[in-house]
Amino acid sequence: MENASKALIIAGAILLAIAIIGVGMAVFNNASDSVSGTDMASEEVTAYNSEFDSYLGTVRGSRAKTLINTVKQHNLTAIDDSEKVQVLTVAGESEVPVDEVDVENAASTAGLQETANNIQSGRTYDVTFGYDPSSGKITTVYIVERAN
Repeated sequence: MENASKALIIAGAILLAIAIIGVGMAVFNNASDSVSGTDMASEEVTAYNSEFDSYLGTVRGSRAKTLINTVKQHNLTAIDDSEKVQVLTVAGESEVPVDEVDVENAASTAGLQETANNIQSGRTYDVTFGYDPSSGKITTVYIVERAN
């Protein structure tokens, strides 16, 4: 009788240990799924923005034209309009006046070509970006001519 009660206690302890390990594995798997999903989205945004990031700051006109060509190539391969990046330029201003912007033309191929033609290679420009607040992806490139 004494041996049977000890056997039941040992069997119960083993079942309890297996249950604790199972719960621990389930919690670990759920936590790792949510963490890896967050990192993937962050890496995707970083990869998306990386083709433009090297142009951020003060650049010469030829570099600004290269940026516009990069945006043009990006827009040609964009799956839908929400993936397109627009380019806004203003000569000698610190801010882009929103009411003067032709947004549809700023993302079109013809509009980008016209913008590139207006950039002068010998001048200096400040390049900044506008980001989508929900995704963090670049949606707008601001090219502002610096007063020389």
